[in-house]
Amino acid sequence: MSLPALSIAQPRQVATKLFGTLDVEAEHVLHATEGLCGFPACHEWVLLDGARAGTAWLQSVDFPTLAFLLADPFTAFEGYAVDLAQTELDRLGADEASEIAVFGIVTLPLQAGDPASVNLAAPLVIDVDARRVVQVIISDGRWSVRANLPASLLG
Repeated sequence: MSLPALSIAQPRQVATKLFGTLDVEAEHVLHATEGLCGFPACHEWVLLDGARAGTAWLQSVDFPTLAFLLADPFTAFEGYAVDLAQTELDRLGADEASEIAVFGIVTLPLQAGDPASVNLAAPLVIDVDARRVVQVIISDGRWSVRANLPASLLG
């Protein structure tokens, strides 16, 4: 009796408009079971390091032209806080809030010299270990959907 051959997962090629073709290991793909606000059909994403500390890119695996610039709101906005309820941790599959990363989606300005803004009211919450991402809505009015991003974060 022979044993079945072990399958070794090959990197997946992800076509992108901004970054060219990426070779992505399966364990590095983030899953958004519910999709993101405005993008319910987008369930697989890749998180890429940004050019500056405190920034990252969220690239859709399925749509080559869809990528979001992200900013770490904790480094850019003093006093920023996200209080996650147990139901939100359950959506992620996280046991503790310490297992997650939080990012705000950046909106780049239409005209040079105008500030970029970041959505602090609907941050992306990522369980890094489980590779899951959800977007949570903070509806208490503390944070803006268009908070001016400090220019130092983008350079």
